[in-house]
Amino acid sequence: MPHYHAYSWSGPKPDFDRERDRRPEGPGFAASDLPPLQVAHWLRKPRRLIRATYEHPKEAADWLAERVVETVTISAMRPPLETQIALAVDTLGWGGDVSWGCYGAGTRFVSLAVVSCPNRADPAVACPLS
Repeated sequence: MPHYHAYSWSGPKPDFDRERDRRPEGPGFAASDLPPLQVAHWLRKPRRLIRATYEHPKEAADWLAERVVETVTISAMRPPLETQIALAVDTLGWGGDVSWGCYGAGTRFVSLAVVSCPNRADPAVACPLS
């Protein structure tokens, strides 16, 4: 049955820019909590990094919205949050993945993702919860 895994990462932007640890073939990929370069590759990370799992796209999109509200001023968002939520629900509904990134305080970067499982972009990977 299709479902959706939610992931988040927050840290200094220079850490986020360390691409070698964000590639599955990189030496630090499995041990690192850094977001992968390809959103679907979150499913290749340890299951401890899953923040939540949802059965419906709207629930997963609401999780994204709640995390963003904790991080940024909503009035500054473009497109507006309601539009982004609707796009996320639509994308998850057809089996796509959603990834949002924004700056928090100082040089902190926040990366949020909801990954469809099973995944169209990485169909060979098993569900991390199985």
